[in-house]
Formats: sequence, structure tokens, C-alpha cells
Amino acid sequence: MTYPLNVVRICGDCHQSLPPSPGGLSGCEQVANYMESVHGKALVKGGMVVSATCANCHGSHLVLPVEDPKSSVHREMIPKTCGQCHAGKAEVFSKSIHAQELAKGNTQAPICSNCHTAHSIIRTDTPAFLRDIVSECGECHNKPSVLGGRRSSFYETYAKSYHGQVHKLGMTIAAKCSDCHGSHDILRAQDPQGRLGPGHRLETCRRCHEEATAGFETFAVHADPLDAKWFPLLHAIGVAFVYIMLFAFGFFGVHCLLWFVRQMIERVRHGPLPNFDSDPRAIKRFNRIERLNHFFLIFSFFGLAITGLPLLYSDKAWGQVLCNLLGGPRSAGILHRVCAVILLGNFVVHFSALFRKFMRYPLRQMLTGPRTLLPRWQDFVDCARMFRWFIVGGKRPTFDHWTYFEKFDYFAATYGSLVIGLSGLLLWFPAFFSQFLPGWAFNVATLVHGHEALLAIGYIFTIHFFNAHLRMDKFPVDDVIFTGRVSEEEFKHERGQEYARLAQTGGLESLRSKPPARWFRRLAVVIAIVAMSVGGTLVTLMILVSLGLI
Repeated sequence: MTYPLNVVRICGDCHQSLPPSPGGLSGCEQVANYMESVHGKALVKGGMVVSATCANCHGSHLVLPVEDPKSSVHREMIPKTCGQCHAGKAEVFSKSIHAQELAKGNTQAPICSNCHTAHSIIRTDTPAFLRDIVSECGECHNKPSVLGGRRSSFYETYAKSYHGQVHKLGMTIAAKCSDCHGSHDILRAQDPQGRLGPGHRLETCRRCHEEATAGFETFAVHADPLDAKWFPLLHAIGVAFVYIMLFAFGFFGVHCLLWFVRQMIERVRHGPLPNFDSDPRAIKRFNRIERLNHFFLIFSFFGLAITGLPLLYSDKAWGQVLCNLLGGPRSAGILHRVCAVILLGNFVVHFSALFRKFMRYPLRQMLTGPRTLLPRWQDFVDCARMFRWFIVGGKRPTFDHWTYFEKFDYFAATYGSLVIGLSGLLLWFPAFFSQFLPGWAFNVATLVHGHEALLAIGYIFTIHFFNAHLRMDKFPVDDVIFTGRVSEEEFKHERGQEYARLAQTGGLESLRSKPPARWFRRLAVVIAIVAMSVGGTLVTLMILVSLGLI
């Protein structure tokens, strides 16, 4: 009857009918969990009589309550009890910081069952265990008592790191607590014998990053940009981004709101806004290269946003759903890099075309002429006149080749793409760049890559969408960037300064063109509706998260 294969049945006959213990499981649940555990399967399904049974852990004739210090399953006795079979692991554990704290009487020190559980033990190489191990560590390392003067716990900072984000999305090969700190052999990070101690940190990094250089050693895995005391540089950069966001969304948010109100007033007073669709004359505004540039910019931007947001919102259900729709974190990462290559390639083409213009036209004309993308005094005058129209009304101001808000969009997109692109390259090829850069540079890259991405996504899907799609006189799309042409009457209405200058210099005739085909307009409308639907959904989810509603 006491043969190992019979022990579980003998114990289970009685214990499966017991009621739940205070705050625990019922006897039936405990027996069922054991049967599905690695020990239960090895014994019952594999016939391995050396596998742990009830008696191996709880004893046979001297079974005592778990609260009894003499019990073999009392928390202070658990390492010894498990060590009867797992002698090697027990010896390693006895030298760890956890065992040292346990020996000091620290009741918070973890023991075998804290990480592996008791009756539900599973193999440590299964996806379920690998996914859960971070949460197990977080049970202790997310408590205020272990902050050590920091603003956030190590569990919180890990969850916000790249490793923590992709782990949350289901990538089990991502570095977890045990990959860096060890499992049974955990020592303090400052301990010379520990995996993260002096002389061992780089070796630990190279377990995953085989080509890691000394720069990896100074990378702060648990960096917290909100902690000014421990990470002043990251905190300063984070504060700078807050001010940038306040300006971008504050100024242009008010700009959009006032514009919308003014157009509502004009519509009430004077009826429908002007419609120029029937004008048989057209003016060419963008050449084929510029239109293709914008198309690939749209494609790569949406691709980067859709594949990148799941990482930044990996702790939210919608981020995980979006990641799964993309095929998981590995597929999302590959698609993200493909879109990044398209974005960088698009920039090369754009700047090559811009360079050719500098070679073709006088430098002064390119820098200060009416077609320059650089800010001019006239832009500030136009902005002031536009705000006056918003508030007072009257005749709507007209512009030259570029409006002040188009110039802001251009430089914001250019600056943002460069910041995102350069920081992305550092994060894509850390082993290469760590040969020349210190580890903290990758902390900076991680911070600015994410913050700039959120700024760009938020701005494009709100401010830019209003200017290009949601204004009453443009809805559902200003299709000039797709067709390259605008009706002459609309051109005169919006860019009267340029129209007057071209009429005076005789430049209008060379820009006149046939209106675009109707199917081209319909295609632009379809693209716009899809873009607004996707972008609107994403930015709404982002806003709901920021408000704490989801």
C-alpha cells in the first residue's frame, strides 16, 4: 500500500474531500494540481518511483501542520526537504542571498515553493513557467520595503524596459530576472561572486548578446526616467519632452479649435464654404518624387506606429491583441524594422532631391526666398493674421508657397524621424554601437525613441489630421499631396501671395495642368478614410490609457 505508486491514491482518498484551508485551495484542488505537476506526471504517467510523492515532502508517520516549525514543509524547512532529491540545487541555493536572508530569520526571504509552488510544480523550460517567472520575482521585488531609496521597484522598471515589454507580449526568450541574476545562485549585484558583480556582468550579457562589449556593463537595465535622484539625465530629457508636448499640443490644439469654431461661424453666416471641384483649371504643386516621398512616409509611419505601440502598451489588453494580430512580438519586430528601413530609405531620397535643388537654385533663394521651408518673418506675420481672423473674422488670410503650420509639420516630421531613426539604429545594433558609446547612451536612446514616437503619433493623428482631413473645407482629404495638383481657384483662394507673385512674374503658365482624374480623387478619399479610422482608433486608445480609463 505504501509503494510510491500507491501513496498518492492513499493520501488523496482522504484529502480530496477536505474543505479549503484559510486562503488556500480545497483538498480536491490540491490533489488535482499534484496530478498535473511534473512530479505527479512523472510518477503516475511515467512510472518513475523516484519522483516526489506526498510522503516525500510531508513525511509519513510524523505529518505536522505547515505552521509547525518541526514540520518538513514549514517554510524554514522547505529547502532541506526539497534538497533530499535536489541536492545539487540545494547546495547552490544555500550560498545565495535568499538563503542568507532566510538564515537571518527574514520571513520575506523566498524559498523553493515561492518560485516553483508546492503542488503545481511544472518544468522550468515550459513557456508557462518562463512567462510567469517575472511575476514570481515581482511578488517580493515589487514591495516598498525593497525600493532601496528608489522611486520605483525593480519589478516596475523591468516591466517598462524592452526586455520586460517583449516578455509581457509572450516572447519567452527575452531576458528575464533569472537570466541576469541567476535562479538558485542569486547574489547581490555588488557581490564579486555574483553574475552581475564586478568582472562578471559582461559575461552575463554575452549569454544572450554574444558580441557584447564593455559598453553593455554601464547600461542601466532598471533605469527610471521619473527618478531625478538616481537618473538625472534621463529625468531631464523626460521633462524636456513634456515641455515639447505641451507646446506642440497646446499651441496647435488651440489653433485647430479656433479654426474649427471660425469655420462654423462662417458657415452659419455665409452658407457652405467654397467648393472648387468643378474648376477645369489646375496648378501643379508637387512633382512625382515628392508625392512618392509622402506615400512612403505614410506607409512607413503607419507601419512603425502599428508595430511599435504594442511594445509601449504591452501591459494593456489592446496592445497584446494588436501584437497577436501581427503574428506575435517576433513578427511585429521584423515588420517594425522593415518599415524603419523604408523610412530611412525615403529620407535618403528626399535629402538627395533637396541637395539637387540647392545645386540648381541660388543659395539665397533656397534659404530666404518665398519657397523656402525655413522660417521667415512673414511666417510670424501670417500666424498673427490667422489668429486675428480666428477671433475677429473678416477676410481669411492667404499664404505663399508654404504656410507656417506646414513648415512646422515638415520640421517636426524631419526632426522626429531623425531622432527616432538614429535612436532606433542604436537599439537595433547595440553590440556594434557599444564599441563607441557608453551604456547610458542606450538608456537615452530607449527613452527618446519611445517618447518621440508617442509625440509623433499623437501629433499626426490629431493636429495633422485636422489640417489635412477634418477641416470643413478639406474633409475628408486634401488630395493635393496624392494628385500633385490643386484647382487654380483653390490655389488663388488659399495661396494668394504665391498666386499674385507668379502672375506678376509670368510663372503661372508653366504650372498650369489638367485636373486629376476622378478615380484619383476617389482613391485619395479611400486612403484618407482608412488612415483616419486606424489613426483615430490608436490615438483614442492612447488617450484612454493616459486618462486611466483602460
